[in-house]
Amino acid sequence: MKKGLLSVFVLFLFVSLSFSQNKLDAYKYVIIPQNYDFLKEADEYKVNSLTKFLFDKRGYNTIFEGESYPSDLLGNPCLAVTVDVKSESNMLTTKLTIVLSDCYDKVVFTCVQGKSREKDYNKTYSDALRKSFVSIENLNYNYNPELIINSKDTIHTEITTAAVKTEEPKPVVKTEAPKAVVVPVVTETNKEPVDIDVEDKKEETIARSYKNENISFFLIEQNNELVAYVNESNNEAYKKGEKIGTFIKTSLPNVFRVSWKNKQNDIDETTAYFDETGNLKIDVNRNGKIEVLVFEQENP
Repeated sequence: MKKGLLSVFVLFLFVSLSFSQNKLDAYKYVIIPQNYDFLKEADEYKVNSLTKFLFDKRGYNTIFEGESYPSDLLGNPCLAVTVDVKSESNMLTTKLTIVLSDCYDKVVFTCVQGKSREKDYNKTYSDALRKSFVSIENLNYNYNPELIINSKDTIHTEITTAAVKTEEPKPVVKTEAPKAVVVPVVTETNKEPVDIDVEDKKEETIARSYKNENISFFLIEQNNELVAYVNESNNEAYKKGEKIGTFIKTSLPNVFRVSWKNKQNDIDETTAYFDETGNLKIDVNRNGKIEVLVFEQENP
């Protein structure tokens, strides 16, 4: 009886240890590309170098893509996973996600999305990448040769044990169609407001509302620019649906060149930026002095 219980315990321990293996334990090497698709040149803003540094720091054996590969990796490419960094950034926020794929180009691990609102490109990419890498830091990596995939001709099995772990099928979740925000716009040929639909589909879509004590407006992305249309106003100088501002991106993150209609119906050529909380700030010249118009984001 005791012998039988001992056997069950040993089997249970074996299976538990097997399933506690890190998904990346089967891989001896991590290949880092020289460039990522969202960057214009190799290792721009040191994103690729930082990727390698972070993996090296956690004990992974990293190699830059295109460098001399060890003989065992040349004989079996499946000893390595390849890193990619996906960007879903917009004009307000840098968003990076680290993705690891095996020799079949099959994704084996996806990190959380790292987000940053830093204004300097070097800082914002570094901040977002480190936040995504937190998923890797939480793994207890320990390369296990017993989990090696023999070649690209073999079937990829992460863990071979006496028991097979199965997952319950995921329920199908029905999603509703995206809602639309109706923005009245005044055209040049017709001074009456004309309604347009702005789909509020994703967080990345620029279709947000901003306000202060005098005015509220929609800020919409159009033709690589941000355009402001009046929503509500306490000043007769601003009509509902009227275009009152155009924002053009500069070389600095979250900083824009702006053409802004003032209360005197003149156009101020100035600058604007989004602060850390997402509020919009516009510099205006008032009698030779710079004042800052602050607009809070509604329902961010």
